[in-house]
Order: sequence, then C-alpha cells, then structure tokens
Amino acid sequence: MNATRASRLISTIQILVSSILTLMIVIGIFLTYKAGRQYVPGMLMEIYPEMTIILGTLIPVLILRIKHRSQVAEGYLLPLFLLLLSLQTTRMLPSILDYSGMDIISYSKVAIMERFFFMASYAVLLFASIQNMKNVSTARTGVNIVFSLIAVFVVAYIIPTSSVDGLDNVHDIVFDMLVLLILLSGVATYLVSFISDRESYHMKRFFTFLFISLGDYLIMIGNGSFSLSLSGTILFVIGAIMLSIVSPKGY
Repeated sequence: MNATRASRLISTIQILVSSILTLMIVIGIFLTYKAGRQYVPGMLMEIYPEMTIILGTLIPVLILRIKHRSQVAEGYLLPLFLLLLSLQTTRMLPSILDYSGMDIISYSKVAIMERFFFMASYAVLLFASIQNMKNVSTARTGVNIVFSLIAVFVVAYIIPTSSVDGLDNVHDIVFDMLVLLILLSGVATYLVSFISDRESYHMKRFFTFLFISLGDYLIMIGNGSFSLSLSGTILFVIGAIMLSIVSPKGY
C-alpha cells in the first residue's frame, strides 16, 4: 500500500472514530439529562476539551480527505497524527458513563490506552518533523513508526496507573515529562528545518504544530484544572484553524 492510499485509509478511520465518539457524547448527554438535567452542565464543563479535540481533528482531516494536496513527505503522516489525537479523547468515556448513571468503565481500564495514544501522537509528530531534515532517508519511515508505536505501548503498559481519575502519582509526572520531551523535540525539528532553508511553509508548520501539540498537551495533563484546560483548548483551536487554512504548498 503506497503512502497516498494509506493516508486516505487512516483519514477514513479518523472520520469513523470521530463520528462514533460524537455519537457517544450525544447519547451521554441524553442519558445524563434523563438521570437529572442539573448534571448536564457539569458533564459538559468536564468534557469540553475532549469535544474540542474531536472537532479540531475532524475538520482538518475532512479537508485532507476531500483534497489531499501534500507537497512534502510528512504530509502523509498527518492523518495518523490526527487520528491518535482524537483517540486520546476516549479517556472521557468513564466520566460520561458515570454522569449518565452507568459506572461500568473505571479510569484505570482506559488509562493505559490514554497514555499510549498520548505518547504515540507525539512520536508520530517527531517522525513527521524529521522528514523535513536534509539528507535523511525516508525509506524505512513506516517500519520505524511501527516499532516505535510498539515501544510506546510497552512503556504505557508497564508504568503503574492511579485508579482514580485526576489523581497523579510520581509515575504520571515522569510519563508526562517524557511526552513533553518528545513533543518539544518534534516542534524544535520543524524550527530547525525553517532556520536551515528559510522556507516560509516550514515556519507555518512550526506554528501550526506548536499550537496543536501544546494545546493538546495542556488538555491532557489538565486533570480538572480549569486554567490548563481552557488555555489548552484555546491553543488547540488556533492550531486547528491554522491547519485547516494553511497553504497547499505546506501540506
């Protein structure tokens, strides 16, 4: 399967995943309303960052699906990056079910996958940014990504998790710092690419991914912090808008 077909397949999966998650949110709101309408505002305030990520990844991927005009190698990794970002939002499922009166999924059961999607997103971002570096072979990028995702899953699995949502332990802090390091490495690589060749579209990608990734990171580590969640949501929206309207030359 060539890069273009793989990109279109991943974008199709992304649309399906976002649609399912949106449907679950709607059903959750309905069930919460039936359980007690006074609980609906609280649920919406708790999950609005995840709702932002779902919409903020769905709109750009629809644009890519309709007309993929990538002129650069890492453009074909963009749908995978967006898919992993949207899959992070599955962490909201325990809260939705809890508000709707169906406490059937505990936080600990989704924490491993949440961590996997969280770190995997930025691992893919790092690989995408490396494609811009001169004299870097892209022949084995697909294989390297597969092995990297396997390694990420192992890391996410072996690190102990808290059984309570929003309660961090030392392992969570170390994991978040490791993810931040990968994130900064990816964004910094885009910046280095711009400095080396002064192409304006590299700078556009630098700011686009800076806003998206930093916004997502703040949302994911927010854990009930209104200031972090709101700041992350604003940054993510800005990045999603930039990604949606960015020059075709850049992607």
